[in-house]
Amino acid sequence: MLSDRRMLYIISSSALAVLLLGLFMPSTAGRIFCAAVIAVFAALAFFFIRKRSILSINKNTVILLISVIGLLYLMFYYLSGLKFGFYRSGYKFSFYYILRFFIPISLIIAASEIFRWVIRAQNKKLADVISYLVCVITEVLIYGSATSAKGFIAFVDFWAIAVFPALVSNVLYHYLSKRYGPVPNLIYRAIITLYIYIIPVVPAMPKSLLAFLNLIIPLVIYWFLDILFEKKKKNALEKKHKYSFIPVIFTAVLMTFTMMLISNQFRFGTLVIATDSMTGTYNKGDAVIYERYDDQPIEIGQVIVFKNGKATMVHRVINIENINGVIRYYTKGDVNEDPDPGFITEGDIVGLADTKLPYLGYPSLWLRSLFKK
Repeated sequence: MLSDRRMLYIISSSALAVLLLGLFMPSTAGRIFCAAVIAVFAALAFFFIRKRSILSINKNTVILLISVIGLLYLMFYYLSGLKFGFYRSGYKFSFYYILRFFIPISLIIAASEIFRWVIRAQNKKLADVISYLVCVITEVLIYGSATSAKGFIAFVDFWAIAVFPALVSNVLYHYLSKRYGPVPNLIYRAIITLYIYIIPVVPAMPKSLLAFLNLIIPLVIYWFLDILFEKKKKNALEKKHKYSFIPVIFTAVLMTFTMMLISNQFRFGTLVIATDSMTGTYNKGDAVIYERYDDQPIEIGQVIVFKNGKATMVHRVINIENINGVIRYYTKGDVNEDPDPGFITEGDIVGLADTKLPYLGYPSLWLRSLFKK
């Protein structure tokens, strides 16, 4: 027994340590590295760790339900194209893409689920945590790596699109694997992951909105299966243990919600004040919530958010002119001596400044400063 337990921790810990290296490789190399590594450790776990039986009373029903849910998810995603439009995925089901993407990703999914299934069946808490981290890393490496997050915006996108959804979805996958084995996860993940390498067009849904859905959907599936199949009577200790991950999920959802505000996918967006040009009204380090511009009337004295080249600015309108049917807006920072050069038009306006959240933007400014070094 001691030898078996030692082997369990050696294999799981080694897998985690080696896979961490993949996060610092270029995306394609990291993906192939991940596929090879997790395949090796899944084989080691399968052959050298004693497999234990798991309770799977409703296994066939859950497999059917998960398959239907995966297909419904895909159907909903493609129906969203009626609103957001479609674009070519850039992937072709050719030998090159099969070798570079389809096979490595399929191998990552299959091997990580075998690895998860064997480790989870041992009923060891520490090993469960390690296997969870291993599977999170493998899923993150499907979509990218830390080296691709160059610059502040790319860093935020990497966490919102890859890391947070992986953290939440693997809670669901751990739950399914423990109770019903690897098959439900294999089917569901194959449906929601591999379609992009087979179907030539995909919906142009904003990435931040897709990331948000990828956080919510696993929680809904977990809740649905729990209500449908789990026993209603549980003692307080079991409940406490079962829902101990809720604060982590709540934090992930809140962070992604915030990133969606930054991306302006809702009616409202948010922007961090990075200069002193509006001191007194909006100070450096404040976060400003603004309403997205949709042809609302703009008056002199109103503070607006607008594009000025590559920069996004928050300044006050000091004059408005209508020249040959084109409305020109002239702006100025409250503490600046001179107006902003030139003028802007409606096409440059992003939104109308609304609410100030003092000091909340300082962490963002700090992160930006790190990326500029």
